[in-house]
Amino acid sequence: MEKSRIIVSIILMIIGLFFFFNNKNIGKGAYMFYKWFYTKNNLTIMFKFLGVFLVIAGIILLYTK
Repeated sequence: MEKSRIIVSIILMIIGLFFFFNNKNIGKGAYMFYKWFYTKNNLTIMFKFLGVFLVIAGIILLYTK
């Protein structure tokens, strides 16, 4: 195996273990963040930006090989 692949796999395992053992604290923090961030107004703005991004990405993919 390549050294870079081994390093990336070790980093992913460490992140996975962090999420596995710290899931209750992450869940509480994520819930509070989503409750604040995902309001009706913010979601409409995010979906507009996402729509524009997808249209531009589609146009770029059409004209590039």
